Amino acid sequence: MRQVLLLFASLHYAQCQTMDCSYNARTQSKAVSGPTGVSAVLQVDSADDHSKNSHDCMAEYSLLITSSDGMGADHFFASDGEWGRKLSVHLDGFSRDGKHIFGIISEGGKFSIDMVFDYDKTARHAEVINVQQGQTHLRAAKCGTAYAVAGTTGAGAIVLEPNTAGHCRVDHRWRLDRTGKLETLANEAAVLVLYNAGGH
Repeated sequence: MRQVLLLFASLHYAQCQTMDCSYNARTQSKAVSGPTGVSAVLQVDSADDHSKNSHDCMAEYSLLITSSDGMGADHFFASDGEWGRKLSVHLDGFSRDGKHIFGIISEGGKFSIDMVFDYDKTARHAEVINVQQGQTHLRAAKCGTAYAVAGTTGAGAIVLEPNTAGHCRVDHRWRLDRTGKLETLANEAAVLVLYNAGGH
């Protein structure tokens, strides 16, 4: 059984797309598909912030959603910081009912951050949660430097796991509350896995 879980974990490993924050740069995640034929891509664009008081690099994050009605873009988050900082994006998938899309945004540099977003497709609104002490938890588990959204609990809390192949995805999971705090989730705890799990 453990071998099956390890195989599933390696299949679910999501490749991050990364670039340096620079003038007129763009990268995007691989597309994920929802249960109703909808697909989504997470994109980041960067450029000069055009501030008179600084010369920082602005990053703007968008979801590109394609359905039978066509494609729409929703710009849901932006940041301003140092030039050359690493910007990483990946999408993990849709909720089982197709109403929510989950993914991860990470930025390096002097003020590095890991953020999880929960995009409500019906309301066209994203809740972006800054993961508190995220890298501390990953270092303690010795499981890489990035997160993935595994799914949700029955109560709707987001469940994170290391974005690595192998045993880490089986042995370590955390429940993320809406303030960004992580709480270790027992291995036997039930998780509603995302619709696109295993489809990256």
